[in-house]
Amino acid sequence: MMEDVSPLITCSDEYRLLETYCQKRRKPRARLMQSACMYSLEAQSGDEQFGDVAEKLTQIVDKGLLDEELPQTVDKRLTVDEGLESDGGVKDVDQDVIDKLVDLLKKSGDNLNERIQSNHELLGYLQRTFSYDLFKKLTKTFITSVVPEYLQSRRKREQIALAFEVTSRLKTLDLHPMNRAMGYGAQYLQEYFAPWVQQHGGWEKAFDNDDDEEVH
Repeated sequence: MMEDVSPLITCSDEYRLLETYCQKRRKPRARLMQSACMYSLEAQSGDEQFGDVAEKLTQIVDKGLLDEELPQTVDKRLTVDEGLESDGGVKDVDQDVIDKLVDLLKKSGDNLNERIQSNHELLGYLQRTFSYDLFKKLTKTFITSVVPEYLQSRRKREQIALAFEVTSRLKTLDLHPMNRAMGYGAQYLQEYFAPWVQQHGGWEKAFDNDDDEEVH
């Protein structure tokens, strides 16, 4: 069952910062097509307040975090025979399926939606079962594939930036309602990183320097 996104989440700083981040991740041509009125509305929704933070987050991701290849490149298509469905019902997602989805998220880039859309079984599976639990598993695996667990206490900023990035990529998929991935992303940030962000002075100050501090 898919959870509804709480209004408290959509009004949070995390959600507004995610909106700003996703706006920065949009193709330049798409952004140029926005009207002055739309730009004004977007600024009110978070760009004016969180623009600098979102820019720093994109810089963290773009410095080469996703350049390394996974040990095994997955070229085959996911099918119901691989554990997506069985006996007319949705099975629990095993780690193999999660790993393949993460591989798509990391490597498809601008072609992600096209790749997913071309795989009707995978698309249908995501549309039916996309929940916070699945989002959490995907995001944790995505982050750990780049920042190993033994380094995570000292590389919080990179983990946070990756959580923003995976949310922005999932947002491009045809998963209704459109704000579902955004809501889950904001919820994930609150659950796993809010204490660290608060300890470092809030979102507008937490990325003022590059030195992560271990949180005990």
